[in-house]
Amino acid sequence: MLTADELIDLEEIISEEIDRIREESEKSKTEREAISPDVSIGRLSRLDSMQMQEVAKEAERRREERIGKLELALDRLDEGTYGRCEGCGEDIEFERLKVTPEAVRCSACAG
Repeated sequence: MLTADELIDLEEIISEEIDRIREESEKSKTEREAISPDVSIGRLSRLDSMQMQEVAKEAERRREERIGKLELALDRLDEGTYGRCEGCGEDIEFERLKVTPEAVRCSACAG
């Protein structure tokens, strides 16, 4: 079972990670903006720009997904269910939660 100090540490880790991801998202906002068709660039440059834009959109989608998982982890912390494996019901290792605070399975069940 996680100690009170470990839970406090993990809550801080989760909050800091959410803030870090949001800052990263804000910085990459310009990469996701649409390229206006009236902007004069070469055909290949436009295709390359469009491809990079799609990569940036996918990265943003993954960031939003991770934020959602981290927010659910905070909810589980509030409920008192954080750190329990959804597979076997045993405690998830503290070291695993430090690295992947949104984990819902212990190392054994995660495979």
